[in-house]
Amino acid sequence: MGHLVTIVLATVGAVLGCVDTYVLLQGRRVRLRVVPKSAVRDTGGVWSNSMRHMPGGAPCIEVVNLSAFPVTICEVGYELPSPMRATIIEPTLLDSKRWPRRLEPREAVTVYGDSAALPPNIGRAFARTDCGVIRFGGSPALDDLKRRLRGRT
Repeated sequence: MGHLVTIVLATVGAVLGCVDTYVLLQGRRVRLRVVPKSAVRDTGGVWSNSMRHMPGGAPCIEVVNLSAFPVTICEVGYELPSPMRATIIEPTLLDSKRWPRRLEPREAVTVYGDSAALPPNIGRAFARTDCGVIRFGGSPALDDLKRRLRGRT
């Protein structure tokens, strides 16, 4: 009976050690949520939607820092056929902060662009950090925007 208790406790200790290592490694990873949206500016504020591209709306990309540490976002835009990207060079920001943007944990920034400047063959939205980590995102609003851009040509 004593050997069985020892084996059970050793197994529990080994599993908890593996879980702890996994959690530690995940905490050191850059985690970003990249959400392409459509936005309309109005006197009452900005109305955005990630489910569809709104008529008269401008494309925008929201980047949320889900990491446990601050990261600096230096580039956002859309994928093009490899290896090119359509980068928003001078992003429009509605707050008074400057670009590139340092995001604290759980902080977000939304970058606004112009659909007239986008090529018809865009892919997923992306965000790149100063340390070179790139994360991608998609949404129904981006799919709708891509259909509208292809119909424009």
